[in-house]
Amino acid sequence: MLIASLVGVACYNFICAGVDVPTGQTSKMMMLAGRRSGTRKENLSDVYIAKVADVFAKYISMDALKRSQLQNALDIAHVEMSPEQYVATAIARGVLIGLASIPMWFISPLFILVGAALGCLIGFARYQEVIDYVAKRRKRIEREIPRFTSAVAQNLEIDRDILRMFIAYRRVADKEFGAELDQTIADMKTGNYENALLKLEKRINSPLMSDVIRGLIGVLRGDDQRVYFKMLTFDMRQLEQNNLKKEAMKRPQAMQKYCMFMMFCILLIYGVVLVTEVVANIGILF
Repeated sequence: MLIASLVGVACYNFICAGVDVPTGQTSKMMMLAGRRSGTRKENLSDVYIAKVADVFAKYISMDALKRSQLQNALDIAHVEMSPEQYVATAIARGVLIGLASIPMWFISPLFILVGAALGCLIGFARYQEVIDYVAKRRKRIEREIPRFTSAVAQNLEIDRDILRMFIAYRRVADKEFGAELDQTIADMKTGNYENALLKLEKRINSPLMSDVIRGLIGVLRGDDQRVYFKMLTFDMRQLEQNNLKKEAMKRPQAMQKYCMFMMFCILLIYGVVLVTEVVANIGILF
């Protein structure tokens, strides 16, 4: 066991030297710098996996459309990686977990299949992490878009200054939508209004927001969009009510499994009591 441990340590050091893995002290300093710069929280293993992923990233080619979509998702999630590096990180994580199961061959060959399947699942989950984050964030923003549209429709009755509308609504906006408004307000103050609105549409990537941006661009071009926003507000309220009805219809179905579980527990209690009484009084019956 001592010889095997020493051989394992030697192989580990040779591999680290081959793929240029940083030392533990260097890794800690990299993680500390990442936290100070405002990037996402990292584990020590992420630093090592990133170095291994650089080897895979050289051989990954992506379709232009998929690369653009993934790059947009990475920008929204504030992940400072290229799409190739992100995909390579997911692959490297899965491969390393699969390789870690090879020593289990001496216990049972089945463990290698389990390790390979676990590696695939973890790699796919890592790839979907940023996509799921962006989807959940967009869903939270879409819940606020009807309220924002209603505010714009009311403001258009007395004012056509879009920047002033955004600044006024920013005071009551939620966290995610408020962050988007902050960036849009900054873009408006330093550049073209229409380009700032188009960037907002691209970042949120929602059909509801596209309808709002289309109307706001019409306002910038001098069109009277009051009727458009009134109709858009009505349509969004109808859509919001339909979504609430769908959520309400899901509640009984979600509660049904818990009701069945409670019924099973009640039947189990009565069954245990019945069996206990029968076993205790079986001598009296016979």
